[in-house]
Formats: sequence, C-alpha cells, structure tokens
Amino acid sequence: MINASLKVFAINGYKHASTDDIVKEAGISKGLLFHYFINKMGLYSFLLDYSVRYMNFEFSRTIGEESDYFAYLEKLETAKLNVLRNYPYMNEFIENCIAENRDDLEDSGKEAIRTYKDTLKGYRAKVVPPSLKAGVDLEQLENMINYTIKGITAESVDSDAFRPEQLNRKIIEYLQAFKKLAAI
Repeated sequence: MINASLKVFAINGYKHASTDDIVKEAGISKGLLFHYFINKMGLYSFLLDYSVRYMNFEFSRTIGEESDYFAYLEKLETAKLNVLRNYPYMNEFIENCIAENRDDLEDSGKEAIRTYKDTLKGYRAKVVPPSLKAGVDLEQLENMINYTIKGITAESVDSDAFRPEQLNRKIIEYLQAFKKLAAI
C-alpha cells in the first residue's frame, strides 16, 4: 500500500492522485485503505512523515560527518539509492510534496517538510566548498549536477529494465566527471 501510494502521488501530485488509482495499484479494496486512513490527506500526510523519517535515517547511516563536497554528493546519492531499493518513488514523492507547498497539509506533514529541509541543510553546512578552476561558478556547477542527476534518475526509473545499482554507478561516474572538469 505504501509503495502504491508513493507512486500515485509522485506521478500525479496530490491534486490529481485518486484513491481509486491507489487501491488499483496496491491491489486492495477502498474500504481497507480508508480503514487505515481517514481520507486522502491523512494518507498523504502519513506518507510524508514516514518518508522523511525513512530518508533521514538513511542519510544519517550513509552520510555521517562527511565534509568533502564531492564525497558528500556521492554519499547523498548512495543514501537515496538505498531508499530507492525499497521505495522507488519515495524521493520523488518528497520532492513533489515540497514543490506543491500545500496550504491544507496537516501539521505533521508541514513539520516533516521542515525536518527534511533542516536535515539536508545540516549536512550541507558541514561540507567544505570545493576549490574550483578559474571561471567555474559553484552555483552553476550545482545546478548542472542537480539537472544531470534528476535527468538520469527520471530516465532510469521510467525504464522497464530499472536497476538501482546501475543508476547509482552512473550518477557516481557523472559526479566524478564533474569533479575532474571543475575542481582544482
């Protein structure tokens, strides 16, 4: 039920996700869904809280006290891979929840988003900016890295032959290429 809900919300967003699609994807009855969750927003808020707790646990397990910029990015992506193995749509779901910025989100969901953002800021605050070659702007580099990772991930997850380890290897290769191109 969790994976089915994450998938439907990640692909459609809250507004266009239907409980009919969720129960169809999960192979359960609507009555069972509403036995556990009062309404769609209750399910959405639960998923957000659960997802943030799960992701933050994986971040703490994988990233630790890393301060090297590129090593941090590799560990961050490895943490996301570890989550992806069990919950293929969890990261996309969290990112969409943040982007949707729903006013009607329950307090627990709003707190989960704050916690997630604060956790990432905390890890990022420990990271020492890399020494970059002349003319390389860190903000532009980060945007290129983010666009590349999002594109590779979207392409891989949508593939019928999706392999999380291959995705992680590919992302790590790109991060190493960015390091060679931009860092001193």
